[in-house]
Amino acid sequence: MNPVEIYKKLPRTNCGSCRPKLCMPFAFALVKGESVLSECPGLSPHLREELGAAIKKFDWREDLIAKLKADINKPLLLNASNNLGGEFGNDKLHIKCYGKDIVVDSSGDVESDHNLTSWMNMLVLFYIRNSSSIGLTGKWVLHNELRGGMMKQQAFMRECEEPLRELLDTQFQATDAGLRRQGAEHQEGFATPYAWLIRAFPQLPILLLYWPKDTEFDSKVTICFDSTADQYFDVEQLIFLVEEMVREIESNLD
Repeated sequence: MNPVEIYKKLPRTNCGSCRPKLCMPFAFALVKGESVLSECPGLSPHLREELGAAIKKFDWREDLIAKLKADINKPLLLNASNNLGGEFGNDKLHIKCYGKDIVVDSSGDVESDHNLTSWMNMLVLFYIRNSSSIGLTGKWVLHNELRGGMMKQQAFMRECEEPLRELLDTQFQATDAGLRRQGAEHQEGFATPYAWLIRAFPQLPILLLYWPKDTEFDSKVTICFDSTADQYFDVEQLIFLVEEMVREIESNLD
């Protein structure tokens, strides 16, 4: 059953209860194995059973990871160590990802003391494969200012900025602690006192700005990247990267 066929079976109310928030993206997420039918409150038990039997799930990420691993070799890791802020030794590259130690060998195997999702495994390999010697510019830009960013502006706000805003609005101290566990540091000199610098990777810093709700304006989160971010990832991959940070925070909340 393809996504369009699944979509026709869904309530098509776009109620926002599932993680993708809309019925059509939810249908695609079901096929990819990124969502489960129980996320949809409008499905009857009978229809949930019918769709569950008809949907053929596959994890395309594992296939992509295998292809990325085939591109990894010792010369690439050595080159990456010079360009990506990592260290090379014993035929392995050692880098930091959200404050965690990551080790990648010449076969493309990724190891860490922390459990890595398929997304993070994939993004680590993309980061290494796309290693660049251009260096950081120190110029902060919005996601929609990167190449192709305008096309993904709404998705970035929905999947990255809004979830962080809600976390900071409702559980500020716990969210701040979660950011700091991932290596975030408080910053000064911005229009808001609530600013954090977090390095997703050594050469991929992320700036988080938060404005709490006041008598005139609603709360707001703005996420910025160094202008070189699209040298390492496309704008959709950057959404996945920030989503992983948010999920890590959510998983440690009470």
